[in-house]
Amino acid sequence: MTRTVSRSPATLPPLTLTPEQAAAIAVALSAQPEGPYAAEGRGALDRVLAVLEPDPRRREALAASTLLVRVEAARVAAVRSVVEEGLTQSRVVVLRYRDGKGAVSRREVEPQLLARTADREYLVAWCREREAIRWFREDRIESAQLTGESAARRNPATFGAPPPEKHPTHPAGRALGTRDAEPRRRLVVLPGGLS
Repeated sequence: MTRTVSRSPATLPPLTLTPEQAAAIAVALSAQPEGPYAAEGRGALDRVLAVLEPDPRRREALAASTLLVRVEAARVAAVRSVVEEGLTQSRVVVLRYRDGKGAVSRREVEPQLLARTADREYLVAWCREREAIRWFREDRIESAQLTGESAARRNPATFGAPPPEKHPTHPAGRALGTRDAEPRRRLVVLPGGLS
């Protein structure tokens, strides 16, 4: 016999938020379109908006303004999913990539790892066009498509360090462990970064 446990809703004492704090909550809730608590997040967003704006028409406009955040979050999640699959299955991924000047190019890459610095996330991959390791900023990958072609694993010692901001796909130009005048950036390998 299965027992269903019901939980009574929690109540909070009166809570005062600045407009900026309320906007931050709305954006955070909108940025998670999928996940184990997605439905609860949408319900919480509706409640926050109802308190912020009692007029239903204006509340609907506020809710619509969060749609762009949800669409972008879904696109980022889809790109990340393809990149992670390419990493775990050692397969070539075709990127639609926008550089720092806004130029878009098609790149066939062999994913090696996902990396994070304090302020950016990167896909470190062998770029077949450039025939070198490149650090692709994840926020500039517009789309990713998994292919059936195998991707070779490269020596991690050749990956270098995150590039300077002005050349996000420029090769690091130095192997790990070499010394130079620039301070080293800290590198964190994200889950799924290496198989």
